[in-house]
Amino acid sequence: MIKNKSYLRTSARKGLNDLISLYEINYIKLMKLLPIQEKKEEINFLLPEGISNSEVRIYIERQSRHTSKLILHKSNLVKHSKDTEMEIFIYHDVKMAEVRKFNGQRQFWLRNKYPNKHMSTKDEKFQWNIFFSEFLTYSKKYGLSSLENMH
Repeated sequence: MIKNKSYLRTSARKGLNDLISLYEINYIKLMKLLPIQEKKEEINFLLPEGISNSEVRIYIERQSRHTSKLILHKSNLVKHSKDTEMEIFIYHDVKMAEVRKFNGQRQFWLRNKYPNKHMSTKDEKFQWNIFFSEFLTYSKKYGLSSLENMH
């Protein structure tokens, strides 16, 4: 039996250091999938989902020496479901990648008050970046190249 119950609550709570570590991990994974140094402005590929494939498009909207802005668009195969779109900022000098927008919703604060107007979770920003990290892992492992990338 654990006597210190408050330790369990604080250990599950994600802080700024955890988020920064996640940004660094996302940067490494993203560079393996889309090496920006190769000056490729767009990559398209397919992801298997059941018996069909969904299309993924990652393109560089803005690029500079220190910061780049990527847009990731994934089509959803479910009829009444919106496509997934993420806006990712890449900070090259500190080697970090951060999800700044998810499906048109912007999130600035690390922690949200709950309940809130948009019914966002307390750690919404962290959840977006966890999703992005898992998405990159899945894409690297199961992504299917399209013929558009060949030329």
